[in-house]
Order: sequence, then structure tokens, then C-alpha cells
Amino acid sequence: MKKPMGFFTYFYHSALIGHLSDEQAGRLYKALLRYGDEGYETAFEDDQACALAFIILRGEIDLNFARYAETCEKRREAGRKGGAPTGNSNAKKK
Repeated sequence: MKKPMGFFTYFYHSALIGHLSDEQAGRLYKALLRYGDEGYETAFEDDQACALAFIILRGEIDLNFARYAETCEKRREAGRKGGAPTGNSNAKKK
């Protein structure tokens, strides 16, 4: 499966990340990028707050990737069906 180029972050994540120090937020962000790009999961054994935030946001990344795969499949199926349906005035070639 082709992997998306990135993942979404939402404004409601600030409620979670706002409780972290800048250092913790930086470590978390780097870990999320590594997870999205390489699939590597950071344990954060020394930091329970980062560990919990990572688990929650990892689920968001997984959901984003699943939605991406679903969209790709729908577009693939639409491409197999061809162009616009018969009778569609936009489909008429000039």
C-alpha cells in the first residue's frame, strides 16, 4: 500500500499536548513523525505523559492512514470504470 506523505493534526490535540513541557512536546512530535514515516514506536519508558499522548495520537495516525487507503481504493475503482457517465454534457469531447 502506498503511504500518505503525512498525517493530520487537529486543534483539539492542543488540549493534550498543552499539558506537556516544550521538551516533552518536541520529543513527542519527533516520535510521531518517526512512527508515521517508519512505523517505529517510541516507548517513552521514562515519561508516562509522553507515553500516553503517543498512544492516543498514534491511533489518530493509524486512522488517517486507513482513511487514505480507503480514498485511494475508491479512486482506483472509479478510474477502472472510466470517464464520466453517458449523457453527461461535461463528458462530450470537443
